[in-house]
Amino acid sequence: MRKIFILVLITIFLLPTVTTTLAQSYEPSIIENGNIKEFEEYTFEDILSLEPYVQVEDGFLVLNENDASEAGIDSLLIKGQQEYFIFLNQQVKNNAISVSSDLTIQNLANNNNEYQSNTLMRFARCKGVTTSPEYFWWGYKTKLNSCDTAKVSSQAGTLAAGGAITAVSLNVLGVWFPPLVAVSAIPGLTSGYFWLLSERLNANNKGSGVIVDMTWATIYNITPQ
Repeated sequence: MRKIFILVLITIFLLPTVTTTLAQSYEPSIIENGNIKEFEEYTFEDILSLEPYVQVEDGFLVLNENDASEAGIDSLLIKGQQEYFIFLNQQVKNNAISVSSDLTIQNLANNNNEYQSNTLMRFARCKGVTTSPEYFWWGYKTKLNSCDTAKVSSQAGTLAAGGAITAVSLNVLGVWFPPLVAVSAIPGLTSGYFWLLSERLNANNKGSGVIVDMTWATIYNITPQ
């Protein structure tokens, strides 16, 4: 029986280069041609339940659709996961990432530790760390220190209060969550997304920042650092 884990926030895939251009390169047809609200009924655990059917072949991620379907996994999730793997496998071809047999993904395009060190130098008064995003087969993980968490929470609240969600207004958060500016994301956005994001960031910032896990299906989980 499904429970709403948390309201969906449109695509925080958090591409490691943290650029709008690359964010726009990921617009899965499963979202673009449908309604993003269809994913609201799924939980973070629903996405993770696909793991037994994920494997690596010749360095590329592969989903065993038949076994997943026979196990009762919804076709919408299977199709969405396949779309995300198409994107990830293209990054493998571009030598941007590499995938190990244990499903761990190494980012070859940038250095997370360097980003973390620079952030700590800029915000010596802040607690926790901010790191550039990490790829996972299910989506992305990023850390925001206490200062960055407060900043993003404020920006999300401001965006929610503004009412209309447009490509221009999304640029405010685009520096943190680049896929928010993807054209296909805009129609599904509401102020409620950003009110909840702001509240969850604040609630989980216990003084050392937060960790944000975001699946390809845009379901997110925020926990304290």
